[in-house]
Amino acid sequence: MQQTSDINETKTMFRSTGIVGLMTLLSRILGLVRDIFFARLFGAFPIMDAFFVAFKIPNSFRRFFAEGAFSRAFI
Repeated sequence: MQQTSDINETKTMFRSTGIVGLMTLLSRILGLVRDIFFARLFGAFPIMDAFFVAFKIPNSFRRFFAEGAFSRAFI
């Protein structure tokens, strides 16, 4: 009985790991598509640089506070 439970737990873990991996891959691909779209739309002009700066500032705050970097700095 314990062996069956361990096998099911292992299958669930591998399935969950695969789903997270696929979603991460999908996220990266969509990010690449977004960058290609904006490069095509704006080109290599100062407005594109302003867009990237405006996008990075709130993203940096999210990474610093929400993803635990702030709490890890004090450990």
